[in-house]
Amino acid sequence: MIYFSMGYWVIGLALIVSVAGASCGLACIRQSTKSVTARFRLLWLFVAASSIGGVGVALSVFVSMLGFGVKGTVLRYDTTLTTLFSALSGLTVFISLVITGKTLNWIRLVAGALVMAGGLGTVHLLLLGAIRVQGSTERSLVSIIAVYVIAAVASALMLWFSLWAKSVPVLMVGSLAYAVMVTGMHYAGLTGLQVRLNSSAAIPEGDELFNFFVPFFIVGTLSLTIPITAILVAPDRREARQAPATAEPDTAHSSSLAVASRKSGRVKASVR
Repeated sequence: MIYFSMGYWVIGLALIVSVAGASCGLACIRQSTKSVTARFRLLWLFVAASSIGGVGVALSVFVSMLGFGVKGTVLRYDTTLTTLFSALSGLTVFISLVITGKTLNWIRLVAGALVMAGGLGTVHLLLLGAIRVQGSTERSLVSIIAVYVIAAVASALMLWFSLWAKSVPVLMVGSLAYAVMVTGMHYAGLTGLQVRLNSSAAIPEGDELFNFFVPFFIVGTLSLTIPITAILVAPDRREARQAPATAEPDTAHSSSLAVASRKSGRVKASVR
């Protein structure tokens, strides 16, 4: 099997994509804590999950798969399983964020991490199961265990950073650590994939990777552009809270001027 047929730059690009998705997702989680209503908070969490799971996991894995190939066979991907991989990656993260909540509670954090790890590990194995070759594929038990272990560490780290990260440098450090673990999870599963070729077998059914990559890349780009734009144009609630406080002195000053003016009018009237 060939893992870097297009060069090692594919790993760098996959890390960049994963960091972008994770950092955008963490920024959206920060915005969710400022939401006035629960509905808007869930909306921010949904966008964050799309960035963390959809871009940070699914799209970065697709980038990594660009360099994957098997000598002596044509690669195809099952349409249903590949689509489920992309959709369930974001849904898993959303459920785990809702379970974790917005304050640090270790029981909820562990529960959310287990749900996220189980989901990410399972959907990644779905993608590996979607690979079709002229022959058959199997996955080693060691690689399956490694996928779930790395997914558990990455999930716990991401959820903890979502509650603790307040500054941009800390947010970026957490995003980078998450991206490294996601990439490690992918290659841990991919290197455990065993292929048995059969030259007499027919060309496998399914679609080429690029048929999925282009639309998923467009959707992933939009899932980053929309929340970034929303964060930039979102009103600063701290300034909104400070506005009434600054308005009170002005109101008091205007009232004092009005009182002084009335008193002055009374004095002039008495003089007359």
